[in-house]
Amino acid sequence: MVDLKRNSKRIKIFLGDKDRKSISQMGKEVLSIWRIKKNFPIHYFGRLLYRKGVTNPEDFLDMKEYEDIILCKKHNQEEFVPLLSNKLIFSNFCERHSFPTPKMLGYNLKNEFFYNDEVLNINDEKNLFLFFEKVFDTSAHEKLFIKSLNGYGGKDVHLLSKSNLKKQLEPIAKRLLSHYFIHQTAIDQHPAINEIYPNSVNTLRLETYIANDGEIHILGTFMRFGSGGKVVDNVSSGGFFVPIDQQKGTLKEKATQGMIHGGKAFDQHPDTHFVFKDFEVPFFKEACDLARKLTQYIPNRLSGWDIAITLDGPVVVEGNNTPGITVGEVAYGGYVKHPLYKELIANTKY
Repeated sequence: MVDLKRNSKRIKIFLGDKDRKSISQMGKEVLSIWRIKKNFPIHYFGRLLYRKGVTNPEDFLDMKEYEDIILCKKHNQEEFVPLLSNKLIFSNFCERHSFPTPKMLGYNLKNEFFYNDEVLNINDEKNLFLFFEKVFDTSAHEKLFIKSLNGYGGKDVHLLSKSNLKKQLEPIAKRLLSHYFIHQTAIDQHPAINEIYPNSVNTLRLETYIANDGEIHILGTFMRFGSGGKVVDNVSSGGFFVPIDQQKGTLKEKATQGMIHGGKAFDQHPDTHFVFKDFEVPFFKEACDLARKLTQYIPNRLSGWDIAITLDGPVVVEGNNTPGITVGEVAYGGYVKHPLYKELIANTKY
């Protein structure tokens, strides 16, 4: 039912899209890709390849290729997946190896809360408020992010602030007491990025791949931004992405929403009106170096690294196995033309 509703919305967006190519042009492209890929190219619509500005739709992975690549066991070794899929394990790993990352002050396993070598059993909203009040008072932090241990796509991420704690806790208290979360310090984002959008931590997504010869490659790179007052930047949660020119470390011209959220394209942030084109991402080279080093320490062959930028440099927010590489592919301009495409596909055959 959910898929039917989401697909109905996508169809509605497609039919109302004034930027789509002519019916004859779309028909030719769909038939051409169908002939090449040997299956119906549903990705042609979901990845907005039907729009006038896309001149190379045949260079994009179809759904089978995409799923084969991200789910391939050669690309996701079972030894490393837990380090990336569980935020508690990942946070401890990064702190243990001195990677720049938000400090984890505590965590909870349902109603058992761990903080400062104490284990507290909390069963109601009143004591939950007292717990976080104590955390704020003893840690000297003004804001915390509460994140589900196995959440993804910005889901189950909540901001708590000392000044507005009671109001922010009320709608999530039951969820906190019945599930598993880590409690991390908030990131002080670089002022230049705050100018674009200050309400969320706007992260770089760097996709890394370890080739058969052992060399680490960065595939697609893009930057995500929140909007409309939201505190998360994930495309799947209503944010949008801007491709990055890897050679220059600058934003490209157009931002794009995920199709399920409207698929709108714009050249400036809808809230702040900041123009994206040629914005130089602070510490971009250092962020790429950090992604490569993380890949050395957690050598899952295909990973996605979410990296924030502060005044002091890049900070890793999280790592991801089986990363959704569709956005990175759009940023790159189609992975079929990537030099590693044949190798990626070949790995899925065994």
